[in-house]
Amino acid sequence: MSDDLERQRAFYRDVLGLHEREAGEGFAIFEIDGNILELLARSDAPQYASRCVTVGFVVEDIEIAREELLRRGVKPVTGVEGPSEGQYWAYFRDVEGNLFELVQRVSQGASDLPNQGGGMEA
Repeated sequence: MSDDLERQRAFYRDVLGLHEREAGEGFAIFEIDGNILELLARSDAPQYASRCVTVGFVVEDIEIAREELLRRGVKPVTGVEGPSEGQYWAYFRDVEGNLFELVQRVSQGASDLPNQGGGMEA
């Protein structure tokens, strides 16, 4: 749910580099590897009463992706954490304070971050 849909659209499109597939009155749809992220304008409808979704983006190299987000002015909530259950993660907030995370999956037994290479595409 978004209090300022245009500001949210700009963040996900221009800062995170997501492809905006469609937008209309009170909504915007972004496509991510065949999946969608739909942003909705705040509404009085009961099903939209609270914020309850955290979006996660899988990246090849979490350190490179995190540095790119910091360079673009995105505010971090945590540093890179893990590994646990085969992944590293880092949390951020979007322009309205919604939580989102970066996730890097690693092979079992890996104890260090993999070498630099890849990252979040913009």
